[in-house]
Amino acid sequence: MEFQIFIVLSIPILAILIDMFLGEPPNALHPVVWIGKVVGFLDKHMKRTGQRADRIKGTFLALVPLIMFPVVFTLALAIVHDIFGAIVWAIASAVVVKTMFAIKAMERHVRPIMIAIENDDLEAARKGASMIVSRDVNQLDKAHIISCAAESAAENTVDSIFSPLFFFGLGGVPLMVFYRVSNTLDAMVGYMTMEHVNIGRFSAKLDDVTNWICARLCVPFLLMAMMLLRLDWRQGWAMAKKYKGATLSPNKGWSMSAFAGGMGIKFEKTGWYQLGDGPLPSEAKTIGQTVAIMKVSALLFFAILVVPMFIFIGVHVQVLFEDLLTWWL
Repeated sequence: MEFQIFIVLSIPILAILIDMFLGEPPNALHPVVWIGKVVGFLDKHMKRTGQRADRIKGTFLALVPLIMFPVVFTLALAIVHDIFGAIVWAIASAVVVKTMFAIKAMERHVRPIMIAIENDDLEAARKGASMIVSRDVNQLDKAHIISCAAESAAENTVDSIFSPLFFFGLGGVPLMVFYRVSNTLDAMVGYMTMEHVNIGRFSAKLDDVTNWICARLCVPFLLMAMMLLRLDWRQGWAMAKKYKGATLSPNKGWSMSAFAGGMGIKFEKTGWYQLGDGPLPSEAKTIGQTVAIMKVSALLFFAILVVPMFIFIGVHVQVLFEDLLTWWL
């Protein structure tokens, strides 16, 4: 029994260690890239013929990868377990889990922007910002570049860390992969453009639903991280309550405004939203503070909630799903 607990516990711990020390695998080996290729292929071959038809096609577009990838990864892990045993299965599970969330990757994306700002190289900072956001960054001043980078880290704390880890705790690898597919669908087709307003409607709504819990659940963990980092957690809570509905998304305002309040600043996307009552950030260290809050809150969430959930719920769901897929073997 002790050995079994050790095996189960090794999966989340090994996954977090891989993220911290190794980061992301090459694109050719990254499951999220594979998911994106399938979504892109389906999107490319969906002819737009009208609102009703396009919405039905968009539902089909989403359901194919939503079913396919959880089944494929879970079946593969079940086969690994049958052939190689529990230890190799745990290692393989940890590798898959790691690819479904990203802590170090977000830090790696925003750090060059922070360094460019410190060196007063706004062109390099804008170039870095263009890699992580969809808005036009060509005319952004220093304050809005800093805001842009910090906002991205704050927003991705939910999308790339809290939500995938929560679904891992709740349903192991199958549910975690389902979430990552949902989030990838939203990122690729969930836009209010002529091309995707109907095709991407189901994907956008599904992403709102899957992130609803963690958009709110993340806040106490962000506040705990602010306490440990000696930031203004009370203001973080006040701003989260005040600006939670200030974005078009029903979810993004919670985490982003909490970050802004804790650091005593505001985030601003001109013409879209303003989150927080402070001034626009003027120093590059704001980006570093955002990353610090992200990392500390993620580790607290992982230790306090995710690991116990996985031990008592998630691993049993995963094993049950594996058994269902391999009953015929």
